[in-house]
Amino acid sequence: MAGRTDKDLRNRIKQLVENGKSGISYDRLASLMRIKKKDRASFLFTLASMVRDGEIERNKKGKYVPSKKKVRVETAKLVAVQKGYGFAKPEGGGEDIFIPGKYMNGALPGDTVRVEIGKDRDGRSFGYVLKVLSEGKKLYTGKIVEDENLLLVFPDAFIRYPLAVKQKKELAAKPGDKVSFEVYYNRFGEMMADVKTVYGNADSAKVCADAILDAAGIPTEFSEAAVDLAKTLMERGVTPEDLQGREDLRDMTIFTIDGADAKDLDDAISLDETENGWRLGVHIADVSHYVKENSPLDKEARKRGTSVYFADRVVPMLPKELSNGICSLNPNEDKLTMSAFIDMDKNCNFIGFALRKSVIRSCVRGVYSEVNQLFNGTAGDELKAKYEKVVPTLLKMRDVAKKLKDKAILRGTMDLISSEAVFTLDENGHPIDIRKRTMGESEELIEQFMIAANVAVAEYARKHGIPFVYRIHDQPDEEKLAVLSEIAVRLGFKTREFRNTSDLRALMEEARETPYARMISDRILRSMAKARYSEVQTGHYGLSLADYCHFTSPIRRYPDLAIHRILSALIGKTHKDEIIKRYSGFVKEAAELSSEFEIRAMNAERDCEACYMAEYMGGFIGSEFEGIISSVSSFGLFVELPNSVEGLVRLESLPESGLEYDEIASLVDRKGRKVYSVGDKMKIRVVGTDVSAGLIDFEPVL
Repeated sequence: MAGRTDKDLRNRIKQLVENGKSGISYDRLASLMRIKKKDRASFLFTLASMVRDGEIERNKKGKYVPSKKKVRVETAKLVAVQKGYGFAKPEGGGEDIFIPGKYMNGALPGDTVRVEIGKDRDGRSFGYVLKVLSEGKKLYTGKIVEDENLLLVFPDAFIRYPLAVKQKKELAAKPGDKVSFEVYYNRFGEMMADVKTVYGNADSAKVCADAILDAAGIPTEFSEAAVDLAKTLMERGVTPEDLQGREDLRDMTIFTIDGADAKDLDDAISLDETENGWRLGVHIADVSHYVKENSPLDKEARKRGTSVYFADRVVPMLPKELSNGICSLNPNEDKLTMSAFIDMDKNCNFIGFALRKSVIRSCVRGVYSEVNQLFNGTAGDELKAKYEKVVPTLLKMRDVAKKLKDKAILRGTMDLISSEAVFTLDENGHPIDIRKRTMGESEELIEQFMIAANVAVAEYARKHGIPFVYRIHDQPDEEKLAVLSEIAVRLGFKTREFRNTSDLRALMEEARETPYARMISDRILRSMAKARYSEVQTGHYGLSLADYCHFTSPIRRYPDLAIHRILSALIGKTHKDEIIKRYSGFVKEAAELSSEFEIRAMNAERDCEACYMAEYMGGFIGSEFEGIISSVSSFGLFVELPNSVEGLVRLESLPESGLEYDEIASLVDRKGRKVYSVGDKMKIRVVGTDVSAGLIDFEPVL
């Protein structure tokens, strides 16, 4: 049954059973399905599960026949719970399933469940939880509130009503505290909150971030063994033994360009003109030299999968002695690297590739904002002096990066709109400023060079046939593209058919100078699959690339570290058969865990930043601002301020009555006329914030 999903298997079984006139035996089913002997026990369990779930029946003769119940069974995730009922989101999409409380069957928010769909006497659909297929996260977060001397916890998400609190005396949670808790059902079938940790004031984003990280299961402390090993490696430094077999590049013009606050500098660049064109060097910290397989450091990195970044805080994948120390490519220090050399012709087409273990000595610690000033001619004498040695190289790099970007555009690579924010915090960790992150020429230069290295390394690994962790991005869902097409038609865009990434890019460029730019960007993103890691190379749809991986950030991403380990074996002349034997299982596990932990980190980063935004805007209660309507829903509309902060204007706070969402981009009146649309300017007043839940409320200024 390898390669089949449970859903595919069940659908095929139901199809065969429905085609059988008088039922079909187990042996006949197994034969038609080509089930191998070793898989027959598992197949029998699947059949039993389908009978139990009401998808098929087993008659008195032992044959499988279609279910007489004619019920629909869905796999769904329980996404929200109100008092007395809940909602589950179907795995295959569609409307949320309403589940009465008495039919929850012990399911908790976040659980993946199998739900039978029925109808009540009035013909309304409802769900009945047949089985919890997999449990969601165990830990939730919320804020302690008091109601008539009774302590309750108001959850931040999933559960939409306050729960009675069970807590140990030594925890002593009090009103206003941020807490983490587990949920259980008492003997009366009521949800209860079992408080596990009290963090402190729920109006502090820093406190809330601690709770969010805990609830997400992101480790913030390293084991003693890992810290001791990291300190030993840092104190030892680069030894003569470390340099054996490495190419000495310390005399080359190699340098880094990063954000001003970055401390984990894991990539450096070089560029040389050749007879045929260019030789681009991308030099990446050789983290795998220090983080050996199954060492305490490796075990800690695998538990994290990635570093987590939010506001001005980093939860690193590796101890700071490595991430900010021995592995960071700090200027004027000897550093061990893995160097990818990409040979290009004058038009920047790839014509050759080489991978080497190396030692470098970065000559400049470049900063994005400073390099941008050099490029736009606003740099002062001090900056010109700092970069004097590398300016000629930088100007050549600028030209090469532009050609690479032009080639990416021709391929159809999409350039979606980012809404990233930059936070400034005071010495106590409170936000004092928020602004939109901008991307200048130097940021684009580094992005193009890193993509070039990732492409070249992925192609190199595939051609050598070694186990590898690729970065893949599947084709978009056809139904979602159909929805996007309908939106494009109703908004009057010319681009309405999406056969490839070039069509999606064309829509984005058409929308870019309209009020709908941000919405179209979000809709395109939603129509596409989530990029992930895989041991099987299937290409990257969003970048329009056949080969792609993540090679350039082994300090902060485990998949990069994983492939560095495999590449080290390859260029170290380890036999291919030995590499396959050693790493085939490893790459599958690394890909699965890295994909899972990437999503975990992204969700935690988003939730933490929402808390910081809410705390910041809490200082502006009553203040008025002008913003742009960024999205519209059935319950109101969101307004984005120039600093990237979004707040909700609730439907009931609007002066007009009877407004309805048109399912595209507007609230319309009873005659279908647009009253509020995405892209409209709106003056708002800040009326409330909830730091614990990361929510901001606006009202219109009339």
